[in-house]
Amino acid sequence: MALSIFKKDRYNNIDSKLISDRAFYVVVAAALFFGFAVNALEVWLLYDVVVHWNMLVFFIVYLVMAVAGVCINAFSRNPLLSFIGYCLVVLPIGAALALIVPVYSFAVVRSAFLVTAILAAVFILLALLYPRVFYSMWKVLSISLFVALIWSIINMFTGFASTSMVWLDWIVVLIFCCYVGFDVSLARNRPKTLDNAVDSACGLYLDLINIFIRLLAIFGRNHD
Repeated sequence: MALSIFKKDRYNNIDSKLISDRAFYVVVAAALFFGFAVNALEVWLLYDVVVHWNMLVFFIVYLVMAVAGVCINAFSRNPLLSFIGYCLVVLPIGAALALIVPVYSFAVVRSAFLVTAILAAVFILLALLYPRVFYSMWKVLSISLFVALIWSIINMFTGFASTSMVWLDWIVVLIFCCYVGFDVSLARNRPKTLDNAVDSACGLYLDLINIFIRLLAIFGRNHD
């Protein structure tokens, strides 16, 4: 989710060995595949375990691991440390998915997965065609996501959730689709180092997971 917004400007301070463009994108793709494969295994193997956990403890562990992972990934210049941070993000999200995904039917999960893949492909292509457009959007995206999250919290404590959550979910999906475009544009413009490849994968991973989770909610609601 555009983790580099929180980074210091490192573009003019390259102290890591540059790699080829091809190697850079191979590392990004491999890291994404690794994260999704780990999540799939967690969904398959962990449901009977996490369903018996105390939800407060689960939430605290989830929050600590995810925040620590984001911070390590965002501020480390060491690719190994950045990958450890990435894993700290992937693992708790997979545990959460192990609780969320089994609630939905196979048809809903399949639809959410396919639409996520299609949206990802479309916005990656748009980012390749119009990189400057997405690269200049980060302030608007950050404000939009903040407003959407605040509205989600308000809905939790009001009676408007049933009427507003559908369009709110679609807005959040669109925001994270634009984040996909932003992170692709950012990856193209940053120095091609191994550390930056891991950072780019972490940002794209968070974008795609958030799209998938929102689509699960949308399609699950429609299926009911």
